[in-house]
Amino acid sequence: MYTYLIGLVDEVRPISRTDKKTGEVLNSIDVTITFEGHDTKGYLIKNTETVNFDFFLRAKFDEVKGKYIGIPYRFLNTRTGAYMFPDDSMDFQVFENNPFVKKK
Repeated sequence: MYTYLIGLVDEVRPISRTDKKTGEVLNSIDVTITFEGHDTKGYLIKNTETVNFDFFLRAKFDEVKGKYIGIPYRFLNTRTGAYMFPDDSMDFQVFENNPFVKKK
């Protein structure tokens, strides 16, 4: 099953870590995405997620900083539990405005 994480791209941060066993330096990026909505009483609700991607996607995410995106997630149920992770086989969708806000 697929689902989407939809929100505003706030930050794209390069991350480097060293593998303790091999000494190899591994590069990736953390993409900070914020979802904003209102509950049934009209109160503001914000949720922020940080998603890790391969470093080669940095330029692609830098281009959409400040825009709304939908990142496809694959949801798997196995005997050992339920898992959700970004699906690299599908591209993310870009929206100029929040797709959840209705135009008046």
